Amino acid sequence: MDMLLAENSPIRQQLLEQKLLQFKDPHLAHTLSAFIRSSVDLYPSAIEDYAQLGNSRLGGLPDLPVDMDYPVTLVGREEMLDAYAEEFDHTREYIEEHYWWSEQWDWDEAAEAFRVPMQFIAQINCSELKVLQPYLPREGRLLFFLERWRFSEMLRGHVYYVAEDQQLNSGKAIAELKFSDAVCANYEYEAAYQLQGIASIKMIATDMINSDNPHLLKLAKARLQALPEQQQAMVLQALVDDELAPEWQDQLYFFDLMKMNKHGLIPGQIFTQAQWAALPEWQSSNLQELLVPEQPLPYFDGIASINGHGDSRYKAPELLAAAELGGNAEDYLVLFKVVYSEHSMQLNFIIHRDDLALGKFDRIYCIYDY
Repeated sequence: MDMLLAENSPIRQQLLEQKLLQFKDPHLAHTLSAFIRSSVDLYPSAIEDYAQLGNSRLGGLPDLPVDMDYPVTLVGREEMLDAYAEEFDHTREYIEEHYWWSEQWDWDEAAEAFRVPMQFIAQINCSELKVLQPYLPREGRLLFFLERWRFSEMLRGHVYYVAEDQQLNSGKAIAELKFSDAVCANYEYEAAYQLQGIASIKMIATDMINSDNPHLLKLAKARLQALPEQQQAMVLQALVDDELAPEWQDQLYFFDLMKMNKHGLIPGQIFTQAQWAALPEWQSSNLQELLVPEQPLPYFDGIASINGHGDSRYKAPELLAAAELGGNAEDYLVLFKVVYSEHSMQLNFIIHRDDLALGKFDRIYCIYDY
């Protein structure tokens, strides 16, 4: 039994049935069920005040174990000088003469390199989410960091597991970190939010199921193998048919989701008249249709999710992860996906399912949706 699939999750049975009822062809619904993940959506529920250690958090600073230093990237002097020259389109000689670039960073004498702080993205309290899914560690925390120190979008994702019994220092106690806006901006998540998880399901963008992604096409065909070839071809064609789009696409646009999340609105909660009145700029037709004062808020995507899908109209992010880290694309999953900035970028932390099962988080592939 694949614990990652929604069809094997009792608490998602109703959600799954509602989704699959949208598809008139039962063979199409059966095929798509192979791609619908047992996910958890995460919603900002309040501004973080750091009063609680180790809670689920987006942005700000992490609660680190007392024996763990804040993660940094060691960058040699020549590499750093090249980064500045690339960003400002000057020669290295010009940068050295006219910019105070080296003073932006702490220097590590032993390593003979600059200490560039990684960007903290989120911390997830696994025990808070254990009732919503069976595949994450049952306790402890997952800390997500982004190593991004060049505007050329050179990035690496890092995930650290912190055991439940490890003593933590509050992120509030971390000394101010040195960042340079020129090479390593940290503006996306300077504000910190407490996160609340809700059981959800995530379906792949069906136009990704094509010959560019043979692992996805193989999985779809496996669900159709009992049908005649002509009928198989018709179902596969329906997957990428534009007429199918309204049945599976998200109900809200990206900028609407950002507003919903940043204002602490969570599916299932009563949307009050006062909340509606406080948001006069929300006039999009989608929101007017979905948000009804004094009624429970409908489901909408969270600002982050666990076990979703990377979204690409070309090669799937999991396929790229397999090319980088080895193995088969079908054995990779999006451990954590988060809206990274107000420019519609979504960041995927991808892991091999065997590593997740073993609680090993040292092989992570990080990529934006594209």
